[in-house]
Parts: sequence; structure tokens; C-alpha cells
Amino acid sequence: GIYATNSGTDLTINAATTTGADYGIVAKNYGSGALSITTTGATTGGTGGDGIYALKRSTGDVTINAATTTGGNNGIRAKNKGTGALSITTTGTTTGDNDGIYADNDGTDLTINAATTTGGYNGIDAHNDGSGALSITTTGTTTGTKYDSIYANNSSAGTFLTINAATTIGGTGGIDARNDGSGDLTINAATTTGATVGIDARNRGTGALSMTTTGTTTGGG
Repeated sequence: GIYATNSGTDLTINAATTTGADYGIVAKNYGSGALSITTTGATTGGTGGDGIYALKRSTGDVTINAATTTGGNNGIRAKNKGTGALSITTTGTTTGDNDGIYADNDGTDLTINAATTTGGYNGIDAHNDGSGALSITTTGTTTGTKYDSIYANNSSAGTFLTINAATTIGGTGGIDARNDGSGDLTINAATTTGATVGIDARNRGTGALSMTTTGTTTGGG
């Protein structure tokens, strides 16, 4: 696979097909610049690793543009412990035995635009402890086999939480959204299925809660 660690300024990876026995791509930027990963072919990690693992500390944005990604742990795992924004865009299928996409942000905005995503636990697992908005948009089917199709947690440090979802299927919940931020919680969903609840929206912040569905919403509870 690819392993890159940087203490200078920018760290940039442009990769075609990549396969690792443990991780497909590991990128750690401790420097003062941006961290950017772009893949155009399949990226595959082994049984105990991620397809793509990105870690950022200090200043600079984190940007991931990925085609098909597969990991024995997570498909994509991104941790932004710096001061910039975290953005993840997928155009192919993203698959992980744990989470399809796991994103943890301490910077400003956290933005996820995903095609088809599948996780053994959650399809998309997003945590925003940054000062900006959390936004998730899906255009393909998002599946979380054991837990939630989409789990989104926006802390009191954040602002808006927005989810625009196509088909979502969860072993527990279809969409689980929790907002403690200062902005609105907005959910626009097509077909949503959860074994316990279709959509679980909890707004503990100071903004409004708005929900619009255009397809069937199904929950067992």
C-alpha cells in the first residue's frame, strides 16, 4: 500500500489502484499545510486495516476524493485534529467491516458527499466537534448492517447539521441525527429503513428541527 507521514507543509497523494496487506493508504500530516488524498482506482486494505486512513494535526484542511474503497476495519477513516475543514467525497462503493466511512472532526466544517456506502456497524459514522457545520449528502444506498445507516453527531461547538439522504438501511436505525449545535437540524430523506426506527432526530441545540421525506420510512419500533 501507501504510507506517508509529513511534518512540513502540504501532504498530497494522487493514487490509482492501491492494495495493502494491512492498510491501503495511510496519510498522516503533522505539518502546517493541507492533507489531500485523491484516488482514481480501487483502494483496498487488509483484514485489520482501513482502505484509507487520514490523520491531520495543526493547521490546514483535510480533503479526500475517493473512488472504490474497501477496508477490513473501515473503508475510509478520517481524523481531523487540526484547525481546518474535513471533506470526504466518494464516487464509487465504500465498504468496511466496521464502518463504511468514519469521520471525526475537531476543526471547522465536516462535509461528506457519498455514493454507495456499506459498513458492518454503521454505513456513515460522523462526529463533528469542530466550530462549523456538519453536512452529509448521499446519492447511493447507505447500509449499516448492525447499527445505523447514517449516524451524525454535531456537538455544541458546531453550528448546523444537515442530512440529504437517498436510500438508507440500518440494522438499528436508518438515520440517527443528534444536534447540540447552534444551527438548525435539517433532514431530507428518500426511502429509509431501520429495524428499530427509521429516522431518529434529536435536536438539543438552539435552532429548528426540520424533516422532509419523499419515500417510504420504516421502523420496527
